Order: sequence, then C-alpha cells, then structure tokens
Amino acid sequence: MVSSLSQNLALDIQALVTTVLQQGALNRRDHLTLATALLSNPALTARDRQHINQVFDGLRTGRVRLGD
Repeated sequence: MVSSLSQNLALDIQALVTTVLQQGALNRRDHLTLATALLSNPALTARDRQHINQVFDGLRTGRVRLGD
C-alpha cells in the first residue's frame, strides 16, 4: 500500500511540476503542497526532489511567478 501511495504522489508531483513550468505560474496552494512534500515526505525520490527544486529555482530567478 505504501508503494502505491508513493507512486501516486510521484505522478501528482510530476504533473504539478510540469504544469507549473509550462505555465510559469504557481498558486499558493500548490506551493504549499510542493514545500510540504519536499520537507516532510521521506518517500520522495531524488528525482522528485530535483523536480520540485526546479520549481523553486524558477521562483527565485523569476521564470515562475507566485499568484493567488
């Protein structure tokens, strides 16, 4: 059961990251989702962490904007 949950989470994160990077926008709810997953989910793979960090790097560099 845990592996299926982590697979679903990985697919959700991948889809969210792809959408954010394509649109160049991140809402606060999705920001919280990514930050929470990054900080408190030990089941994340290194690849998932790398994808989340791409979004946060985009925020820092201005390629992704944070909206409501």
